[in-house]
Amino acid sequence: MNLQKTCLTLFAIGCAIANSSAFAATCNNTQGSIAVQPGVPAAISGNTCSHNSNYNGSTFCGGVAFSNTGTDVYQIQIGNAQSLSFTVTTAAFMPDIAMLAASCADNSTCTVESTNNTGTVTANVPNGTAGTFFIIVTDSTGAGAQCGAYNLTFASAPVKLQAFSVE
Repeated sequence: MNLQKTCLTLFAIGCAIANSSAFAATCNNTQGSIAVQPGVPAAISGNTCSHNSNYNGSTFCGGVAFSNTGTDVYQIQIGNAQSLSFTVTTAAFMPDIAMLAASCADNSTCTVESTNNTGTVTANVPNGTAGTFFIIVTDSTGAGAQCGAYNLTFASAPVKLQAFSVE
């Protein structure tokens, strides 16, 4: 009887620990890596339909919902002091764009997130943000198609000369 109680107690503790753990959805795949060079604009065309289905119905950036029909994820490397903005334009859905730090898990730190219930939305990355990040393109409404074709553009300020001397 004592062994049975001990086993049940250990089972209950294990269940409590498992239930209290935060399980994060991570992207099934990325649509690729983006190389952004200071002062050189970049553009990508994509279609979110049927991508990263494990995100469907989950949230990121403190409660923002992912599309139920598709979300695109791009990996990007940003240097120190690199000013960057990115814009999504689409007629297919109401875009929500974000940048997650370190991994494409839905519970990763959200560096920037933006939506405005129009077909064009821009996000500005703060200066001094450096490292590997994940750009998220998804629908913000949960209504209609929630996915489709889009254009993603990046603008990066040119590197500024900090000092110059001739000796």
